[in-house]
Amino acid sequence: MAEDEKPDEYYVGRLLGRLKLVIATDDEIPIETKLDTQAMIKEFARHLLLAPDEQDVGVLQAQHDHLMDSLDEYPNCESLLLALRNFAPNL
Repeated sequence: MAEDEKPDEYYVGRLLGRLKLVIATDDEIPIETKLDTQAMIKEFARHLLLAPDEQDVGVLQAQHDHLMDSLDEYPNCESLLLALRNFAPNL
């Protein structure tokens, strides 16, 4: 890996941070959805930031699918969730 290249975990963390920020600041997302998804993102991040061989693929995919379903009306959130697939091999 070159000096200026960052590991995939760095980008996963950044994308999750952006997702939380978008959810928190988007006035179109109902409060109930914000509360539900913020809690799920915290749990999702905990699993996603484990080493790939320690991740429970079924749990990760189920959580990702739940977030996609919950946020499918909001293109910015959906884009960030889809971008995670580029950096998380078990999605």
